[in-house]
Amino acid sequence: MTYIGIAYILWLAWKTYKSKPHSIDRNEKYTNTFFTGFILQFVNLKVILYGITTISTFIIPYYKSVFILTIFSIILAFIGFVSTCCWSLFGSILQKFFENHSKVVNTVMALLLVYCAVSLLF
Repeated sequence: MTYIGIAYILWLAWKTYKSKPHSIDRNEKYTNTFFTGFILQFVNLKVILYGITTISTFIIPYYKSVFILTIFSIILAFIGFVSTCCWSLFGSILQKFFENHSKVVNTVMALLLVYCAVSLLF
């Protein structure tokens, strides 16, 4: 599995290095809508693992009440929502920088991926 993971990371590095910036001026059909992003959160493995891990590790050992578990679940959902909003905000702020310096950004990201792949060997 390690070698398959290394090959996949190296493939991602190559695709990142060779990718071109997306132009806003192009007339393309955008499928990235709010609704598709909203629905994606219900099948997003990271969100599911975030909730299960947090609840089972930090909350259930100390609290058993359904009311308290509900309150903590609402708090975790709010934290996840704020995190997603921050991710979107900073992504939209940095988008112009990434478009203007796409070759440098892609090269740095690809080199970091290669570093991750090499570090799996050691």
